[in-house]
Amino acid sequence: MAEIAIPFQEDFKPAMLNGRKTTTTRTKRYGYPGDWFPAFGKNFVLTQVYPTFLDIVVDRFYFEEGFDSVNEFIDCWDSLHPRVKFADNQRRLIYLHRFILKEADG
Repeated sequence: MAEIAIPFQEDFKPAMLNGRKTTTTRTKRYGYPGDWFPAFGKNFVLTQVYPTFLDIVVDRFYFEEGFDSVNEFIDCWDSLHPRVKFADNQRRLIYLHRFILKEADG
């Protein structure tokens, strides 16, 4: 288990701290199950990391990403990846990182 760094936008703070956002989709692998990262004053542990396709994430994991709709996820993805937006990228291989809030050590 190693400490890693995964950047998050401030907009995700409430959803991560209340357990609503449990997944982040990235264009590269940031860590492995058991690795942990700090965000918004708390620590989170990766439970799964695996390659998949962006269109699968949009269809199946938008809620775990912290969004209420597919369109909200796509809008966010497009704002973060303005050169190659979702429509151009649907079958792009990405990495799904699933995580939980780390319990206090004790």
